[in-house]
Amino acid sequence: MQQKRTFWFGVSLAFILLAISFRSEPQYFWIFFPLSLALLTIFSWIFEPPNKLNVRSHWLIGILSGTLLYLFFTFGQWFVIMTGLPFIDDLQLLYERVKPTEPLHYIWLFLIIVPGEEWFWRGFIVKRISDQTTPFKAAVYGTLLYAGAHLFTGSLLLVIAALIAGFVWSIIYLKTKNIWAAILSHVIFDLLLLVILPVM
Repeated sequence: MQQKRTFWFGVSLAFILLAISFRSEPQYFWIFFPLSLALLTIFSWIFEPPNKLNVRSHWLIGILSGTLLYLFFTFGQWFVIMTGLPFIDDLQLLYERVKPTEPLHYIWLFLIIVPGEEWFWRGFIVKRISDQTTPFKAAVYGTLLYAGAHLFTGSLLLVIAALIAGFVWSIIYLKTKNIWAAILSHVIFDLLLLVILPVM
């Protein structure tokens, strides 16, 4: 019973913090969002202390999956443009909101936000669900919660992206039992998407 209360408190906390982050004025996003993920990381570490971590194992899985996710989303963006689907304005607005524009934003993104999302959503949420059900169901339920928290962005595309990427990162975490593999995949994905080869 206590574990269930802790779990749902964590989910509620995440939804509230992400709602504040994404509903805030754009100039405050890069204050509230990193702070939210820092708090969620601390929460996850308190209630799901990490096991001994092997940073060096499964690094190839992280690099390949992050790169393949980037290629998949790049194809998706091309598909939206080529078919004339009415999502391109939404995509542009979303990209402008989440793209780092200052050096400090990049530090927060890669040292706080990306690891924090993995520690909380995979290392706490998916881990807790996997203790009660099969790995596949844990990946599905955890991904639905992850995508649900992104509803506050008001962007259907970001919710779809969270469903796809969140499921991949959940499977990576559950299969390798190594949160660093999921973190590396997420880092590679964001590095390609927002820094090296931005799609917009």
